[in-house]
Amino acid sequence: MAQKEYESALVQVENEIQEATLKNVGMELHDNVGQLLSVAKMQLRSGLSLLPEDKKETFAEALETVDLSLTEVRQLSKTVNGEVLANMDLQDAIQVEIDRINRFSHTNSTLVVTGEPIFIEEREKIIIFRIVQECCSNVIKHAEAEHLIIDISYKEDHLYIKIKDDGIGYNTQNNKLGSGLINMQRRAEMIQAQLVAHSKQGHGTEITLTYQSPLHETAQSSNS
Repeated sequence: MAQKEYESALVQVENEIQEATLKNVGMELHDNVGQLLSVAKMQLRSGLSLLPEDKKETFAEALETVDLSLTEVRQLSKTVNGEVLANMDLQDAIQVEIDRINRFSHTNSTLVVTGEPIFIEEREKIIIFRIVQECCSNVIKHAEAEHLIIDISYKEDHLYIKIKDDGIGYNTQNNKLGSGLINMQRRAEMIQAQLVAHSKQGHGTEITLTYQSPLHETAQSSNS
């Protein structure tokens, strides 16, 4: 029991350190990198107006690239800053991540939401999002998938999230991949959620997360 409590406390500390780091990164992206790209955008636009028509195409393409980069930096700053995420609905935050994936990867990603949203505490919402974000990152980096579907289902006092891809899958005995899954499972345990992965080489991967709203536990305690 003491070992398990120690591991749980360690994961919580690691999570807090990561969130503090990501918050700083998000602020740097938004305030510094975003500002530099905004200046570059203005400079290119100003220079573009001074060029003859036959010289404008290259600068116009550069302006478009900078504009896309600025949009990406702003979106990325949202998904790494926990304070920003705390003010967003879970499905909205996940949709921002999916939109980013669709812009910059070959994987066609889709979000499906059913049911009415349940109460999720801010800290727990961020942890759930980080688990989903890590799953998506793993799919993009390793799965070679054409399609990724995230299915969010609200059922009264429960939240079910299924993340499924049609990629190459993996051997569940692979210790390297297994350690990443263990880290996600430990995060899930921090909020008393369950995370289960099913994968087979050549047949993709499916990860499910089951979360129970703390309001359900409060109601049960009151009734008893």
